[in-house]
Formats: sequence, C-alpha cells, structure tokens
Amino acid sequence: MKIKLLDAIREIRPDLEFDGSVDFALHGVLDSLDIVLLVDEIEATLGIEIEVSQINPDVFSSFVTLLAYLNESSQR
Repeated sequence: MKIKLLDAIREIRPDLEFDGSVDFALHGVLDSLDIVLLVDEIEATLGIEIEVSQINPDVFSSFVTLLAYLNESSQR
C-alpha cells in the first residue's frame, strides 16, 4: 500500500521530490486541487473509496496519517 500511495502522489505531483516523510500541512506540499486529484487517483488505483467526511486535515495532514487511514479503510 505504501508504494502505491507514493506512486499516486508522484502521479499528481511529479515535480515533488517526496520520500514519504514530509508533513503535507507543515510544508504546503498539497493544495486543495492536489487533494481532490489525489483522492481520485487513490480511488482509481487502490480501489478504496474515501468518504467526503474523511477529506480533512486529520487524514490528509501527512503521508503517515493518510497511509494509516487507507490501511484501516482497506480492512473494512
């Protein structure tokens, strides 16, 4: 899952040198359009539907929080 998420982020932000440790919120890595594109990419690539209520800073603040959410969601 980690590699697929990294690939999804690189798909929408190929200009970003990203190793997975960056805090999205702290470093302004993703703007609102990037998040919409990332949600679409995750749903298409990973087959995990992200509920609108989960598109919030708690989930999308960092790679780690997003990965944890996706791992939890894939278990349901």
